[in-house]
Amino acid sequence: MGIPALSVCVILAIAPLLWLPELPSRHTVWIMIVGGVVLAARRNVQLKYAGITLLCCVWGILAAKESVWPMQHLTSDAVQAEVEITATDGATQHQGNILSVDGQRWCASTGVTLYGNYLPQKACAGQRWSMTLRLRPAHGELNDGGYDSQRSAFARHQTLSGRFTRAELVDGRCSLRAQYLMSLQNRLSAYRWGAVILGLGMGERLDVPREIKDLMRETGTLHLMAISGLHIALAASLAWLLARGLQFLLPSHRIHWQMPLLAGLCFAAFYAWLTGLQPPALRTVIALAVLAMLRIAARQWSPWQVWVCCIAAILISDPLAILSQSLLLSAFAVAALIFWFQWLPLPDWHRARRIRPLLNLLYLQVGMLMLLMPLQVLIFHGFSISSLVANLFAVPLVTFVSVPLILLGMLLHLLPLAAPESVVWFAADKSLAGLFWLLMRLPDGWQNVDQRWQYMTLLPWLIIIGWRFRAWKTLPAVCLAGSVLLTSPLWRTEKNESWTLHMLDVGQGLAMVVERQGKAILYDTGLAWPGGDSA
Repeated sequence: MGIPALSVCVILAIAPLLWLPELPSRHTVWIMIVGGVVLAARRNVQLKYAGITLLCCVWGILAAKESVWPMQHLTSDAVQAEVEITATDGATQHQGNILSVDGQRWCASTGVTLYGNYLPQKACAGQRWSMTLRLRPAHGELNDGGYDSQRSAFARHQTLSGRFTRAELVDGRCSLRAQYLMSLQNRLSAYRWGAVILGLGMGERLDVPREIKDLMRETGTLHLMAISGLHIALAASLAWLLARGLQFLLPSHRIHWQMPLLAGLCFAAFYAWLTGLQPPALRTVIALAVLAMLRIAARQWSPWQVWVCCIAAILISDPLAILSQSLLLSAFAVAALIFWFQWLPLPDWHRARRIRPLLNLLYLQVGMLMLLMPLQVLIFHGFSISSLVANLFAVPLVTFVSVPLILLGMLLHLLPLAAPESVVWFAADKSLAGLFWLLMRLPDGWQNVDQRWQYMTLLPWLIIIGWRFRAWKTLPAVCLAGSVLLTSPLWRTEKNESWTLHMLDVGQGLAMVVERQGKAILYDTGLAWPGGDSA
């Protein structure tokens, strides 16, 4: 049984969490376990794969049940809990993990978001508090095309929110990361782009101004702000280069080719911890660990096999990660790049060797813009036209200038070298000033896309596949029918005389929208009670 085939089984088994309306009962889970064990014990390979898929599906269901259980049992009444603070805005919003409930150790990983009240003293990550909590389950608004905050809460393992009515400090020690972060915040407060430096280096985006976030979203560069594969892989690469350089100083019998690889992996894990073990960073470390194991085992796999194994490893470690939009975007982006360079490789022009790196970057950005469009429109209901130009200078500048300077500054901050540290922070600040000066000169490129046009974003994929298989010659009828269906919004007319009724979820009630000829009447239904309502 091949590892790539098992990885496909894992992905197929956990994928149903995306659309299951409710989780199976305990009896159904036991039946699935017994059936999976029986099938996996068979000699037939297909039955083995079916059994393993069934068992992996049970693993995903149990992980989901573990997140749902606190929502069902900790929200009915006030609970006495010990909470470890994991993040705070320094005021009235705090995030933490529940360590114990009513004196009993809490084994499940349950995150909670607390808001509305100040703690008796200044809070920081790592502190443990004894609290009386009134909790409620995470919920989201059920509007078509809206942001599903409940799904995001499950993906982040923050399934509870609420307030505390009493808080008593148990352990006031801040974590090492929190101490380092506070010291770094004080050091960068004098720089104009200090908040952005913290966002790029530590993943702390609370202090980044809203207008900067909007600018990066409109120009398609917001992905640079998240601590994702780009930052972790860059940190691992720098550690690999440093370890490889140190090997030149060692005697030959002390040199092992695995050492730079393991050094890069260890530094990637350390940097992910330093940035708060955010889900994208943690997933990158898991993927790098898979790559390192494949390299050490001397496996010669195709890019698609490596991609499948990395996704499976992430889902095995955290099945609820499949609910994360960032994972879907990252996995889809890597798959799109593999598809782009395999199915439509860039020609090798001998006369253009000097500008080959620029052509490769331009070719990569064109592929990302066209092939990521279906998922971008599905999730964000639009895309940025200016992202092609913006990423041409933003990605190299951030990757090869800003982030290395920030990493160097973070390292120097640990050492008593104030003068070199100031020079590095000044250079990082000026590099970001240049970046945002260029971004501000670009026009607003964000384009909202109506749901009717969503299927047209599949055209780049279909055109490449059709061109490679010469489908217009072998299957002309299919090509013609597909073109007509995809372009139906161009020739199909709407009935302007008809009216449409929409029901909106507004959080604590419902609202009705009567729409006709581009105009709408909003009707707030209000709250209802026995014998009447406020509408």
